Amino acid sequence: MVDGPSPFSGHAPMGWLVNSDLPTMREELTLHPAPPARDGSPVWTLADPARSKFFRINWLMFEILSRWHEGDAQRLLARIRRETPLAIEEGDVEQTAHFLSTNHLLRSHAPQHSRTLANMVRVNQGQWLTWLLHHYLFFRIPLVRPDRFLTYSLPWVVFFFSRGFFWLMGSAGFLALFLLLRQWDPFHAALLDHLRQNGLVGIGLALIVVKSVHELGHAYTAKRHGCRVPTMGVAFLVLLPMLYTDTTEAWKLGDRNKRLAIALAGIVTEGALAILALLAWSLFPQGNGREVAFWLATTSLATTLAINLSPFMRFDGYFILSDGLDMPNLHERSFAMARWRLREWLFSPGLPPPEETTFRMRWFFILFALATWIYRLLLFLGIALLVYHFFIKIVGLFLFAVEIGWFVVLPVWREIIAWSRLRHLATTHWRLPVILGVFLFFLGTPLSRHITAPAVAQPEAMTRIYVPEAARLERFPPPSQTTFQKGEELFVLVSPEIKRQKRLAQVRLLGSNWQLDAASLELGWARQARVVHGEKERSAATLEGLQAAEDRLTLVAPFAGELIDIPPDLATQTWIRVGTHLGTLVHSGRLVVEVYLDEEALGRLKTGFGGYFIPNVMEFPSVPLQVDRIDTMGLPELDEPLLASIYGGPIAVTMQQNAAVPEVALFRLRLTAISPPGWPTLRLAGQIHLQATPRSLLESVTRSALMVLVREWEM
Repeated sequence: MVDGPSPFSGHAPMGWLVNSDLPTMREELTLHPAPPARDGSPVWTLADPARSKFFRINWLMFEILSRWHEGDAQRLLARIRRETPLAIEEGDVEQTAHFLSTNHLLRSHAPQHSRTLANMVRVNQGQWLTWLLHHYLFFRIPLVRPDRFLTYSLPWVVFFFSRGFFWLMGSAGFLALFLLLRQWDPFHAALLDHLRQNGLVGIGLALIVVKSVHELGHAYTAKRHGCRVPTMGVAFLVLLPMLYTDTTEAWKLGDRNKRLAIALAGIVTEGALAILALLAWSLFPQGNGREVAFWLATTSLATTLAINLSPFMRFDGYFILSDGLDMPNLHERSFAMARWRLREWLFSPGLPPPEETTFRMRWFFILFALATWIYRLLLFLGIALLVYHFFIKIVGLFLFAVEIGWFVVLPVWREIIAWSRLRHLATTHWRLPVILGVFLFFLGTPLSRHITAPAVAQPEAMTRIYVPEAARLERFPPPSQTTFQKGEELFVLVSPEIKRQKRLAQVRLLGSNWQLDAASLELGWARQARVVHGEKERSAATLEGLQAAEDRLTLVAPFAGELIDIPPDLATQTWIRVGTHLGTLVHSGRLVVEVYLDEEALGRLKTGFGGYFIPNVMEFPSVPLQVDRIDTMGLPELDEPLLASIYGGPIAVTMQQNAAVPEVALFRLRLTAISPPGWPTLRLAGQIHLQATPRSLLESVTRSALMVLVREWEM
């Protein structure tokens, strides 16, 4: 939807009317009533069906175009003055003719007109490289022409537009939410589990189903309100596929509520699908049906909240906001207003705003434009990183540079060019140099003097005590005794099987000794002395091993400390299976803090630097630390589950052969500190803040970029 120029303001370019003759308009153009403007004035839509373009025009232009068939400007002016109360001048007719010609709404059989259009096509296409870049960044592939199918099948889906269906969905939604809250822990656990195992396949299949239903919602709603749906297909935004439905004809609807219903249809359809899927997940037993319902529910909710409701891209949220506020071309108008405000603040050239509006609406445009620019910057950076990682590295680097250059650098460069053209109008010259100076100061000054990294603190000595063999518990410490010295007895276990095998080994050993004694008395036994001697050595070795196993059943303190975490149901003369946890011995005098740093942070540390460990649990105080020694060996895998992202930690990892492999190179730094009073005998996750060598933002970004280039070059 494009707003037509206002014939009430400005001066039209002269020379369009020759001898008062009006050029001929194309026959297929149509006029449709549109919702009134914000000031209550009537508005119409001029439709160009051949190009699926629509132009919003005001009352005066409507009266001019309604009488354009007069063919003569003077007769047209006379009729409007006679039949309407509008004050019209010849310049208004000339401006209308200029608008029609600029937007190719006039008919012409002259050869020069055809050559002009051909030249415009060649200019728009540009070189083959420009064409390739345009089609890499965004292109559409129409797959079906669904209009006839939608017309025939519309009676079969009319129930979904009834008030009864919406009441039914509302009731089902409350029931699904109630059941979900009752089963929130299983739902949350299933979500984490599905994200870790085969998540991409399930998400991809669910997205196909969800987005197909989403687009059918748009298509059927548009058809129900009398619009033609020419195509449905797949659009690619930087090679990311997304389904689309061409509902452009919705702009010719005069009822704003109908247009809003078409824009909302996809989100409402996804919401209904999510409600039904959540209800099915809550009611279905374990099996494939419950799995499918889970994927449909989570995918519908995620795409609706993260994509469809966003007004910062031209998705459903944008059209809903645009129709709800009755602001066509909201992005373009906001960008124009923000650029005007920025130029006025920097240079004060005294240019009029791109459109006259209220003070509140002007700042809405400006703030909306700033939010959209920030959102798009983050989005395009994320897409560029995805492209970089999923392509061959050299191709990924090239496509990354193309996308950042096209979506980020090129708009900034165009704005800089526009600033240079305002130099002769500028009345304020100091603001831009000051801003650039401040920006360069913060960019080049080494302000960052600290680093923050995830860490885990635990007592310097801590060991968990387990049952080494299946055995019977004979003795364990009384509740009154919690501290033990090194070598002091903790738990005594007895294994009758070990005792039985030990008695057998002793009997065999005694028999071997008797046979060896007898061999010295009789000549016949002396010949078997070598065999008996071997049996004696085997019996002695078996007895020694059994004695060691029996000794291991008496668990002693490997160091002085406090015994905690004894199971409350522990009792003597009970059998305990192997691997059972009996308690934890802790020496709580000092703390060991393990810090996980990336390569950039590790290079900024030096021995002697101090810092603090701040636990995630707010009840415990921070602990002062000092760097005594720095290890330089990288971690092939993260063996600390408290910090792994798959368990909710801050370090991003991927599972490879049952190992949590960090996505970036990590180094472990071990620091020691004095345990503060009241510090728990537990392992606590937190963050460490360490003094570091100052480094500027420019230096950090440059080093990171060079490291990426060197790494990819070596690969």
